[in-house]
Amino acid sequence: MSENNERNTKKKKKKKKYSILRIILVFILLVGFIGSGALGGLVFALVKSAKPIDVAKLDSVLSENSFIFDKEGNLIEKVESNELRIPVEYDQIPVHLKNAIIAIEDRNFEKHNGVSIKGIVRAALENLKAGAKVQGASTITQQLAKNLYLSNEKAYSRKIIEAYYAMQIESQLSKNQILTAYLNSSYFGAGARGVQAASHAYFSKDVSELDLAESALIAGITKNPSKFSPLKTLRKEDIDPSKHFIIDDSDAIYTIVYDERFKERQSLVLKLMKDENMITEEEYQSALSVDIKSRLKPGGRQVSTGITSYFVDQVKHDVIQALMKELDKTEEEAKDMLYNQGLRIYSTMDLNIQKELEKAYEDSKNFPQLVAKKDKAGNILNKTGSVLLFKYENLINANGQLMISKNGYQFDPAGNLILLKGHQLSFDPLYENGNIIGVQSNVRDVYSLSTDKEYLMYKGGPMNIPHQYKSYDDKKNLVISKEFLDSNPDFFGKTDNGTLLVNKEHFYISDQGVVQPQSAMVIMDHQSGEIKALVGGRDIKGRRLYNRAINPRQPGSAIKPLSVYTPAIDNGWTAADVVDDAPNYDEKGNLWPKNSYKGFHGLSTLREGLQWSINVLAVKITEQIGVNTSLDYLKKFGITTVDDQGGTSDLNLAAMSLGGMTNGISPLEITAAYGALANGGVYTSPKSFVKITDRDGNVILEHTSFKNLVVKPEVAFIVTDMLKSVVSGGTGNRAKLDNGNDSIPVAGKTGTTSDNYDAWFVGYTPYYVGGVWIGNDVQMQLASGSTVSAQLWKTVMSKVHAGLPPRSFQRPENVVSAQVDTKSGKLPTQLSYLDPRNTVRSEYFIKGTVPGDYDDVHVEVEIDTSTNKLATPYCPPTLIEKRVFVQRKIPINPASGVLPNDYIYEVPGECDVHYPGSDGTIIDPLNPTAPPFIPDDMNGNNDMSEDPQPDIIDSNSDNQ
Repeated sequence: MSENNERNTKKKKKKKKYSILRIILVFILLVGFIGSGALGGLVFALVKSAKPIDVAKLDSVLSENSFIFDKEGNLIEKVESNELRIPVEYDQIPVHLKNAIIAIEDRNFEKHNGVSIKGIVRAALENLKAGAKVQGASTITQQLAKNLYLSNEKAYSRKIIEAYYAMQIESQLSKNQILTAYLNSSYFGAGARGVQAASHAYFSKDVSELDLAESALIAGITKNPSKFSPLKTLRKEDIDPSKHFIIDDSDAIYTIVYDERFKERQSLVLKLMKDENMITEEEYQSALSVDIKSRLKPGGRQVSTGITSYFVDQVKHDVIQALMKELDKTEEEAKDMLYNQGLRIYSTMDLNIQKELEKAYEDSKNFPQLVAKKDKAGNILNKTGSVLLFKYENLINANGQLMISKNGYQFDPAGNLILLKGHQLSFDPLYENGNIIGVQSNVRDVYSLSTDKEYLMYKGGPMNIPHQYKSYDDKKNLVISKEFLDSNPDFFGKTDNGTLLVNKEHFYISDQGVVQPQSAMVIMDHQSGEIKALVGGRDIKGRRLYNRAINPRQPGSAIKPLSVYTPAIDNGWTAADVVDDAPNYDEKGNLWPKNSYKGFHGLSTLREGLQWSINVLAVKITEQIGVNTSLDYLKKFGITTVDDQGGTSDLNLAAMSLGGMTNGISPLEITAAYGALANGGVYTSPKSFVKITDRDGNVILEHTSFKNLVVKPEVAFIVTDMLKSVVSGGTGNRAKLDNGNDSIPVAGKTGTTSDNYDAWFVGYTPYYVGGVWIGNDVQMQLASGSTVSAQLWKTVMSKVHAGLPPRSFQRPENVVSAQVDTKSGKLPTQLSYLDPRNTVRSEYFIKGTVPGDYDDVHVEVEIDTSTNKLATPYCPPTLIEKRVFVQRKIPINPASGVLPNDYIYEVPGECDVHYPGSDGTIIDPLNPTAPPFIPDDMNGNNDMSEDPQPDIIDSNSDNQ
């Protein structure tokens, strides 16, 4: 190839390359123009569709109430916030606080027109350099627009409208006005909206008094108030003294503790301020060295209160949890949405059912009396003889002063006041890093009688004495320093007889007595999981501090269907299987467990064991299926309070078969668990609301229940039918809605714990499931047990079911019936029908589990009628006749002296009267015509109470 040709070829290739580049460039430009046009069209469409805003009315949209509706859409509550909000003017806010906010949130605040391109680039670089998101791209104006007019939805469409609103705000307000609005509207945790409220909440001072370190702390909170607030509010029962540093424990219910997670964020704020030349290196280092813990002095806290029923409180709680879980909100963000963003919450409440429930709880006749043992002074004693509740006037005088008797205190030589343990106060150590750093002193609980002679309990709370003035002496008495006494001369006075009088400003005791006994009830739709009505206590008006419907109590025998009988039926047992209710002994040789009735029934089917709540059967069955199996089923039934770890776990027979659990079960959880049996074996988690919309009706969250198959429908039906027997003719007969328990049948179980502290009835119909608990806020004995709970259940549920058509529990096709002998659990023989107790009955079985063997427990033997014993060859033929008895596979030893009631039906021993050489004289004759004894409590026609016999109830046993 010539040089010219080669040159021409190169030129052609170069020209072709340029042509391709031109085409690509043109294509990119075309795509860019088209994309820009499309983007512009999208932006234009979004801006056009955005709601108009009136920037002049910023304050009116700052906080909009949310609303809660019932299932029919009727308004039941306007949700009002109890947060602290104190707007301030621009000039009242210190410069370093304004600068701190600008440094961490928007360093180009003074230069942009609402949206900062430079800020977006800078944030991206900072986040890339840090390897995490440390800085946001939204301007302060954009955040203000979002807070006032938009949701927290993470979508580009929202960001576009947010930018549009921000530019509108910038066009109508000055920078100072925008910054002031932002500082007054942002949420800073601890129930504080705005910087003035935050200053009071954390430091109990005016915002103008904040120094640099304090300002940097507050500025850093807004990103995540639940994480970066230096204070955390916990219920007292959640305090772990070894982990929590207590800042304030003056409230009777809540304690405020120190949370050091704010430090990293505060340090970042200070660093950015230094980088922007807002502070010097010296100011930076000085602020970092400030001990914030010593500065904290909370003047406000976020403690949610309710104004209607316990149900609404539960809705609020569940909404916050759902927003956190489903929308990935922090707790503080979720609370802000609930209280300030105009949500519409559609609850599951059936207002008619709720009203009937509350009406029943207003009638004291529906609740039992108490058994109160008192000392000579009228104080109520516990079962060990110690004071459980002081009589009100024995602790508080007419002037509201706390009275400490002269034998309850003394002064040491240095003038310190020593309050002696074991009297009107209780003392508890407070820990930090395993070391005692203080002592909490609490006034003991007291009681009075209402005009209706009902017991009212007043909760005692802490003494208002700073921790640095309290300590232990070597005998664990409380020492209050002379320094405190000298600086608080009004702390106490003394009477002529030496009684110390502590003024009411220095201690807490509730000003409203809570009636005892207490109670809770939950009613649910077992198919949908919707809670239709809920009451968490008898005082159903006023502030809600303690919802007993969601707090666990010992379930007693109400646990048996869940932990014993359902697992047994699901693992091959049948309702006809027989277990011997005979004396049983623990590993130490002690008779255990005891039953709620005197003695033992003897050979009993699983149906009878559940019907009469036989403790011995529950223990023996659990022993065979295994406590781990029982525990697994409880978890499947949605019970979250099972303790399967530690030395005091529930992995024992007393917990799994008799309900003596470490933590207990709440009425809500046990009601939902029984609902699984009513729902064909499918557990449906309870829910108090179905959806949440924004103020414009847009759905932001739909609440669906979790479903879990616990057992097959066949198993659920058989257990249900067994529970129906409990109500038809067992311990729960007071709960029947009709005499035959067949129009709208009730299946359920009673439960009464040792010493009659807790009484339960949990039951269901084809329509609803409901659970009732009755007990006390302290361990006091009820005068009657679960019969009262069953009666209360009927009182409410008869109203709930009024007018509903008859409906039965649907039997699955795979369930068949067959005749069985109830002493062997097998198919009956001719001998079975000769038992005078009528031991043959029809029983339900899952196909394949009908017994194939015949009754081998009933036997026919020859009896000497003169002695009612087995005939021997020496008995006269005229005295011999054939009779039917039972012969246990595991014999009972009559020498033990403790025999079951049915032992009279056991094959007797041989005749010891007739023997070789005897003349036939009857020695110690028995009446040969006396009929066998049939216990009244086994004939199904009595009204057997589940109330315990205190002299026979073991501390680890429980009643039905």
